[in-house]
Amino acid sequence: MKKSQILKLSLAAFMALAFCATGFSYNLGGKELVKNGAGSRTKFMMKVYWATLYVPQELKGAADTQIIDADQPMAIDLYITSGMITKDKFVSSIAEAFDQSAKAGYATSDKQAYINLYNSVTMAEGDTVSNRYEPGKGLTVVHSTKAGQSKVLGTLKGLQTKKAFWGIFISSKPIQGSLKNNLLGR
Repeated sequence: MKKSQILKLSLAAFMALAFCATGFSYNLGGKELVKNGAGSRTKFMMKVYWATLYVPQELKGAADTQIIDADQPMAIDLYITSGMITKDKFVSSIAEAFDQSAKAGYATSDKQAYINLYNSVTMAEGDTVSNRYEPGKGLTVVHSTKAGQSKVLGTLKGLQTKKAFWGIFISSKPIQGSLKNNLLGR
């Protein structure tokens, strides 16, 4: 393996550990975000991705609806842990999850626009999809490969899309109850 490949893989591993580490935080929209909780999404008894929820300090430990409804900077990062994940499986799962979120009262007209952000993406184990919400700007989706390359896929304006996306994970009808509890730090 070339030295440059080793460095890229080391950087990717470091970033993955940093996202999962308890004390990791970052600045978004002028606020420092702290880790609220993290957990794995499983499907058919297989770990699919590791999700981490970052919120402003004043929302740490808040109730699900407080976090969903808050018009404050926050992020949900998804670290792909399965080699079985493809872009098609990922977007199909997200489409179903948006429908589930709508049943909990968090519908969005931007469901297809969110899915279309992935048109030119190849998903692989070790990739990260960061969903970052900033008031007045919207929900920005960033795809980072395990090789350390990052690309902003796009930004969807409006608080409602953020609410629908957060609803996927922590609404009254989440995609997985245990993941919701972990993201809420329970």
